[in-house]
Amino acid sequence: MIKLIDLNYHTHSNFSTPEEVLELQKASIGFVEFRKKELSIQLIKHLNYEGEKYVDDVKYVFFKSKNKFWYIPFKTHRYIQKQYPDIILIQGFIFPLQLIALKINLTKKTKIIVQHHGEKPYLGIKKFFQKIADQYIDAYLFTSVENANEWIKKKIISNKRKCSELLEASTFFKLKDNLKYKLRLSSNGNQNFLWVGRLNIEKDPMTVIDAFAKYLIIYPEARLFMMYQTGELLALIKRKLDENELLRKGVILKGKVNHSDLEGWYNAADYFISGSHKEGSGYALIEAMACGCIPIITNIPSFKKITCDGIFGFLFEPGNSQSLLNILFNLKNIEKEALSKSITRHFNNSLSFKSIADDLFSICERIINE
Repeated sequence: MIKLIDLNYHTHSNFSTPEEVLELQKASIGFVEFRKKELSIQLIKHLNYEGEKYVDDVKYVFFKSKNKFWYIPFKTHRYIQKQYPDIILIQGFIFPLQLIALKINLTKKTKIIVQHHGEKPYLGIKKFFQKIADQYIDAYLFTSVENANEWIKKKIISNKRKCSELLEASTFFKLKDNLKYKLRLSSNGNQNFLWVGRLNIEKDPMTVIDAFAKYLIIYPEARLFMMYQTGELLALIKRKLDENELLRKGVILKGKVNHSDLEGWYNAADYFISGSHKEGSGYALIEAMACGCIPIITNIPSFKKITCDGIFGFLFEPGNSQSLLNILFNLKNIEKEALSKSITRHFNNSLSFKSIADDLFSICERIINE
C-alpha cells in the first residue's frame, strides 16, 4: 500500500472548524473515497484550528499557519516526518520555500508531487525559489500538459517528462429528470443556455452576449440564464440588455445562486456556455457535464482536455463571437439527446472522483518505481 499525504499549505484564515474547510474543498477531496486498498491517504489542511478528524475512515489533520511566502510551518513538517510517507502531494506551487524546507528533512524515498491549480509562475526572487524547488519535485500534475508550457518556457520546470495529466476536482452532481427540473425552474423550452462564473474580462461574458444577441434574431425563444457571484462587467452587461429588446427577454441575470441549487440548473439547461480565456481546470464545466449539459466552451487547454478536443462538446476561439455564433447556428443539426448521454458516460468514465483516484494511483505507482 502506498502511503500518501495530501498537503495544502494555504491557510484558510477565516475558518476555525474542520467542517468549514472540508465543505469548501469537497470537490477536490472526493477522490479519497476510492482506491482505499491501494492508497493510504492523510490530508493536511491549515486554518485557525488544530486537531484531527476522521471522515469515512480517512484521516484529516489540521494545523495553524500563515499565508506568508517566508513562513515555514515547522509543526506541520515535524508531523509529516514522523509519518514516513511514500509520496507527498502538494496542492499548488505558490509556497516553494516551504516545499524546499520540507524535502530536505525527509528520507530520500519520499517523492514530491505538485498539483497545479491555475496559478501563474512567480517573478523575481520568488521565481528563483520556484526554480530551486523544482530540483526536489518528482512530478507535476496539470489538467492539461499544455498548461505546463508557460512554466517550462520560463525555465521553472526543468523537464516536461515530469508533467502528467490529472483533474484537480470532480463533483457529486448527477444527471436527473431533465423535464422535472425544466418545469420547476420555469425553463421548459429546448433552447436553454447556462452561464456559471464571474462576470470579468478573463471569463469574457461580452463575447457570449454579443453572439447570443445575433442568435436571438433567428431564435427569439432561446434563453441564457446567467449565474455569477462577482460582476465587474455587470453594469456593462445591463446597458447591453437595456439597449436591445431581444437581449432583455433572452438573457436572465440570476446573480448568486446557492451551489447546491446549481445541480438543478445544470439538469434543466440544454447547454453550458463559457467564454473563458484561461482556466486551471474548470469546475463549472465538470459539474455541467456530470448532469448531461452539453458544453459550448472556448478551446483553451483544460477545456480541450476535459471534452477530448471537443468530442464531448463544442469549442470556439476565445474572444471570437462569430466562432461562437457559428456553433450556435449549427445546434439545430445535432442529436442532442444522444450527445447528452455520451457526455454523461464520458464523465463517469473519465472525469469522476473514481477516475481521478485511479489515475492518481497509476501516477504514484510509476513515480515510486522510477
